[in-house]
Amino acid sequence: MQTGHGEWDVRRSIILREEGGEGTVRYGEVAPTPGFIGGEFQALIEEAQGWVRGQETNPSPLFASALSCLSCGIWSMQKNESISPSPVFSARLQFPGGQVPVSKGTVKRKIGMGLVHQEIAETLSWLSSLPSSVKVRLDANESLDVVSLGAWIKALDGEERLEMIEQPLPRDQLDVMIAMAEESTVSLAVDESVFFFGGGDEVRQKGWTGLCVIKPALMPNWVEMMNFIKSEPQKCVVSTVFESPFGFEAVCRCALLADTVAGLDRGPFEGRAGEFPQHHQLPLYPLSVGVDRLEELWETL
Repeated sequence: MQTGHGEWDVRRSIILREEGGEGTVRYGEVAPTPGFIGGEFQALIEEAQGWVRGQETNPSPLFASALSCLSCGIWSMQKNESISPSPVFSARLQFPGGQVPVSKGTVKRKIGMGLVHQEIAETLSWLSSLPSSVKVRLDANESLDVVSLGAWIKALDGEERLEMIEQPLPRDQLDVMIAMAEESTVSLAVDESVFFFGGGDEVRQKGWTGLCVIKPALMPNWVEMMNFIKSEPQKCVVSTVFESPFGFEAVCRCALLADTVAGLDRGPFEGRAGEFPQHHQLPLYPLSVGVDRLEELWETL
């Protein structure tokens, strides 16, 4: 997959499994993600081996996220009969040159990979071909600067199909994003900045009042992250980093806490061994893949 961060063609993860009392099982996923956080994979394996042996260590950020997922209570949701699965609608990925995957709903398209004016012209032409029932998210992955973002905002002014531009500027330029968002006629969202500053509460404290894209698999504290989503369900967009089915199911459950259309399309994995059809249906129904199904998958690894 081509993004503003470059090409990403291999997903490598480490799955943690923990047994609790009364036969309960929990999972966590260590999910290095290009453009967000990487790290030496062998070092992460060694960290996991130390965890299995019960060694007390100061966990790396990715490992801390996986451990937090284990203990946050997300896996007990299936055992709570008061929780009925609700549908979670997700934006569908659209790749340049490919067909629009929906005739209504939300589509996400990557930008920031070519010459600015050429890409703007191509995007405007593409937008004009869409029915009014389709809403669009443009994801720049930090690839724009102030001048190019200004050009995009000017070109997209009044475009009713556009929902937002995700993370147009580098993650550490949050103050510039805040200033531009106040004057922009186009909605902007932060994504990499949420990760960079440590969570939704942190970007709020720095003055960001707009949409926040939340990637649970990268967040250091799942309880704090889930509480933030609960506190602002209309301004949080829960998003995948193409986790394994274990981590993805946890992310889907987080999406139940938000009122927005999520970013959970994992189309590149559809049909592959170990994938659950329930993770590719539209809309998604979190909890439809229970721990029992994940345990069956675990036994095949």
